[in-house]
Amino acid sequence: MFNRQDENSGNGLNAPTGSVGEQPASPGNGEPSVINAGLTIVGNLQSNTDVVISGTIDGDINSRGLTVSEGAKVTGTIECSTVQLRGHVNGQIKASTVKVARTGNVNGDIFYDTLSIDEGAVVEGQLRRRDEQSGKVQSKVSTVTPIGGDSSKKDSTEVKVS
Repeated sequence: MFNRQDENSGNGLNAPTGSVGEQPASPGNGEPSVINAGLTIVGNLQSNTDVVISGTIDGDINSRGLTVSEGAKVTGTIECSTVQLRGHVNGQIKASTVKVARTGNVNGDIFYDTLSIDEGAVVEGQLRRRDEQSGKVQSKVSTVTPIGGDSSKKDSTEVKVS
């Protein structure tokens, strides 16, 4: 009953069902690394793939792309090609493309080539455009001004970066 051998395998073990070309996920193959909600990491994180943070990171992050999910928290410097922020970041961000969603909250300077800030997002810090060719920060600090309406309103969320 329990010792019956499979006629096809000859050894009692089931043969793998996947094709010969299938391989487990490996670093650099495009699969994102995920830090789930409820998980806290204290220390630096470095990845050659995209990273999705739903938990808490207390340390610097260096990866190809980064998504900080709503409810997630990062404390440290972020250096990536692309950054999408829906959660909370306390630290400096250096990226070619930075997108801060409505639920995003940044307390720190942002160094960017392309920047998008949704209405309702909170950004406390300087916005500095990088030189696209060299990746170096331009010496001029971007000026942020409210679009239309009363500029004395403190909760104004629409801005123009020049």
